[in-house]
Amino acid sequence: MNPIFSRTFKALCSIAIVGLLSACGASSTVEPFKPTRVIGLGDGFNDATATVVDGTTTLTVVGQVAAYFGQSNIVSKASAGALVSGLATQIDSVVTANGGFSSGDLVVITIGTFDVKAFTDSATAAQASATAAKALVTQVQRLRTAGVKHILIMPVLELSRTPWGRANSFNPTATPAATPAVSWTNTFNETVLLALSTAFGGQTPNSVIYANASGVTSFFLTATSVAVFSPFTDTGFSSTVAAGTPPACVNAALFVGCTTAAANASYTTMLFADGIHLTPAGNRWAAQFLYNATAQGWR
Repeated sequence: MNPIFSRTFKALCSIAIVGLLSACGASSTVEPFKPTRVIGLGDGFNDATATVVDGTTTLTVVGQVAAYFGQSNIVSKASAGALVSGLATQIDSVVTANGGFSSGDLVVITIGTFDVKAFTDSATAAQASATAAKALVTQVQRLRTAGVKHILIMPVLELSRTPWGRANSFNPTATPAATPAVSWTNTFNETVLLALSTAFGGQTPNSVIYANASGVTSFFLTATSVAVFSPFTDTGFSSTVAAGTPPACVNAALFVGCTTAAANASYTTMLFADGIHLTPAGNRWAAQFLYNATAQGWR
């Protein structure tokens, strides 16, 4: 087993399901959910243009979550760099171009990274997190009103520990010695969790899952390298790639040292595609946590 999983599962043993914090191992009393379509909303974690290519077909978080559910019917409206405020437009696009939503849809949302990236101090982080959380709840309610019964939301990964965060001194609280437990990323995650729990608490079965828990920063451990295409050294991912072979990507304009040539399969062992976005292998790693969260109410 990948070392990150054994350590992270301990920290994530309690999955925060909107309205109910369930203990790991709880049994489900509902029939397993089998989506007829999987819809991706949000930012670059669900946008195939924001990653390198590794020779697989599941480049994004939403693509891998869909694969775990055995579904290949995927619609993604996600856009690299998107903010919470952009979700409304993405939802509009599904309505106008893809026939709207239905009860068979699974909606996977990856959003908030670039909201957090704009924080400049703790006061800004708190205020902006509250605004974003309110906007996210509004869009989740809109999805539910449209008939969506299963919504899976990915928490923001600890931004201060990404290659971009370390290169730009994006410290958890503007104090280098501050602990990740009080990071601006956690401020956002915890604010969103509270807002979702307050708005949608008590669902049976739970229809909105925010794959979050106390200690969410353990989703990512400490990084020691800030180089582009560099992995964390303590996640079980490797830094070994084919010598002299640049990574392939969907959109070379988004990456440094990346071409649109044939895929470099060596990147199946790499975590980061750039300073913030993940490789397909990294996206699949993150998707595993999201899929595991659905075991409490959907499987």
